[in-house]
Amino acid sequence: MSMLRRARGSESVQYLWKSPRAATGFSTAVSLHSHTLHSKESLDFIPRALGKVAPARAILHAFEDWHRRSYGRAIPFDRLFWRPPLHPRAAYELEARQNRETLGLDPLVSLTDHDNLDACVELRALNIPVPFSHEWTVPYENTVFHIGVHNLAADDAFPLFEEMESVTRQRTPEKLGPVLAALHSRPGVLVVLNHPLNNELKTGFREHARLLRRFLAEHAAHLHALELNGLQPAGHNRRVAQIAAALNLPVISGGDRHCTEPNANVNLTNAASFAEFVEEIRRERLSRVLFLPQYRESIPCRYLEFISQALAIYPEFAGRERWLDRIFKQTDEGELPVSSFCPRRAHWPLGAFVSAIGFIASPRIRATLRFALRTQPEAGA
Repeated sequence: MSMLRRARGSESVQYLWKSPRAATGFSTAVSLHSHTLHSKESLDFIPRALGKVAPARAILHAFEDWHRRSYGRAIPFDRLFWRPPLHPRAAYELEARQNRETLGLDPLVSLTDHDNLDACVELRALNIPVPFSHEWTVPYENTVFHIGVHNLAADDAFPLFEEMESVTRQRTPEKLGPVLAALHSRPGVLVVLNHPLNNELKTGFREHARLLRRFLAEHAAHLHALELNGLQPAGHNRRVAQIAAALNLPVISGGDRHCTEPNANVNLTNAASFAEFVEEIRRERLSRVLFLPQYRESIPCRYLEFISQALAIYPEFAGRERWLDRIFKQTDEGELPVSSFCPRRAHWPLGAFVSAIGFIASPRIRATLRFALRTQPEAGA
């Protein structure tokens, strides 16, 4: 049996490259957990991601050496942040198009920006029926967990959102339980622990795992599913499936898309609305996760493509065409784009760095890297 074939009797996990007819008999594909320009993302993932591929690591080290010689300090990746390139409608259409064209199914799309509901507001103003959803950042001792909160009711979405924001801003663990209980008490709301093993604050895997066990012991009763993440290694997802089975919770898809590659997994269902899908997960604990072909590629190769897309030029997005306009530093006056303070002498080295990463992430070079790094072994050949 495949590594994620069946974590519970009421759920299944399949791979489209192994089961080309996996979508047969379903009417709807649900895209969960993806981001728009309203998400604020730290740049500290860049050295971790590029460090996994030797040519990219060498380019990064050369750029870091230049920065240290020029400015006397390391690149402050942890003090800079970026915003994904896609506006809400483009992000929605990217996910919906994959569901229609790749799977031939009607789409349900839940966009989940970090601690932000603006994309949902904008799309609903355009009569695009997305649920009020977001990815809630939850500080927990010396680590962070991310919780996907989907399908808040329109009449109390913002009061509940403010309560969640209060927990995040004030780091008040005593409020976390009551807020989770309030979300759980709304039958139409879906609460998912996203990428449970992802250690965002780099506390060390053992420490993060210890805190995850404590978090689940305290709060699993108010969670409805654990996420199999489309940007995490298959080994991580296998472990998450085991944790979910031990907790008697279903696993659920979550692509975690940030750029222009659509989500690498979806849920299959016959639900006609997001509310029906939530009921299927919460009451019936029935979850069918389908991984799409892009997940088969090694995670380092996919992160290279991810970074290349983040640094690409998008002429169709006025005011945000260049990556220099999508990377920011937080100041007392607000967000300051790199383009407004980057010295001219840095333009050539920055441009060379971006061009080199773009070259390595090009389809021809990635094909060579793909052969060297192979596919994810647990995801199947």
